[in-house]
Amino acid sequence: MTISTTPVPASDSATRFPLRALTTLGLGVFVTVTAESLPAGLMPEMSADLGVSPVQTGLLISVWAATVILTSIPLARATVRFDRRLVVAGSLAAFALANVATALAPTYEVVVGTRVAAAVAHGVFWSVVIVYATALLSPSHLGRGLAVVTAGGTAATVVGLPLAALLAQAWGWRPTFVILASIALAVAAAVVRDMPSHFTPRPASTDRDRGFWRDPSLPALAAFGLAAILIAIAQFASFTYIRPYLEISASIEAEWAAALLFVYGAAGIVGVAVAGFLADRFPRASLTGILVLFAAVFAVLTVAASSAAVVVGALVAWGFALGAMFPLLQTTLMRVSTERTRTLASAGIVVLFNIGIAVGPWVGGLTGGDTTPTATTAVSASAMVVATAIGVAGLVLAGRRMQGDRRAG
Repeated sequence: MTISTTPVPASDSATRFPLRALTTLGLGVFVTVTAESLPAGLMPEMSADLGVSPVQTGLLISVWAATVILTSIPLARATVRFDRRLVVAGSLAAFALANVATALAPTYEVVVGTRVAAAVAHGVFWSVVIVYATALLSPSHLGRGLAVVTAGGTAATVVGLPLAALLAQAWGWRPTFVILASIALAVAAAVVRDMPSHFTPRPASTDRDRGFWRDPSLPALAAFGLAAILIAIAQFASFTYIRPYLEISASIEAEWAAALLFVYGAAGIVGVAVAGFLADRFPRASLTGILVLFAAVFAVLTVAASSAAVVVGALVAWGFALGAMFPLLQTTLMRVSTERTRTLASAGIVVLFNIGIAVGPWVGGLTGGDTTPTATTAVSASAMVVATAIGVAGLVLAGRRMQGDRRAG
């Protein structure tokens, strides 16, 4: 029996590169990812206005991550038979309303509730946006197309969060949430007005007979999922403590930190752009190479912290690797999964990354990220070595399916 692994086009747009539609989805990604970390950028203003400590404001990010972990997969399964276009638009509209409610919240406790609502909408959006984008693309355009969509996440870190902080300083934190809500609502309207419908095809009767847990894509997807947790733990264990690393381990003066983080983010945008090219031409080699680069970056940061030039170069490589990683991994998941497992793969990777986001800072703190940061980068390097081995195993398991997908393109 042959199971198709190629994306199912929603319309004739799959025969050409639907840049406008993908850019619209990328803007939705930009808004939701910006909102995810917004309390970090608005911490002084939110803490003062709500009468809570900075730690309590920071916990709003943890509440968001926990909500995404708990709700994304069940809601993805609950909405799997609905029009993907309407799910994307509806989740963005709900996200907008929740952010307006946050802006109007009179107390910290109400803000917690509205953040939970926004996180639920965020989880639904992320569980379907990659699947929907995949349906708009031909297999030969998949890497480039998903890079456009996921670039919104990198732009949120490089542009969205700093800009939101400036707006909060000028106008207050509440208008910042309203502005984000307005953008999300505009994107939702554009999705409904301009983009095609798409329904997930039902599995053939022969596929239903063999059972979900016998789906041939599951072993590879499980390997990539385990690698994703380790990647996120490695990333957030070290990046959470990047300022102590620069000041304590690298002896770089504090006033240079903002410039270096900007360079790091800019390298991430370059990584996203390059990933689109690589994913369509060298899907397995490029993902393997980025995994190896990620591990090498943490190793270099561990053993060469005394060289400022080497540290700056490693930060550039780190940003590039992070920018390239997510589109390469998402493209691989969409190529490997079947119609039956595609929604699970999309929602699952969001959940697993959020688990890593939740665990990573704890691991960083446990290993002395604020006092001996090179110990933490060493742990990140070790985690990435294991992630690389598991990721390569996943690519071996997925090899025939990815080759078939490329021939179909």
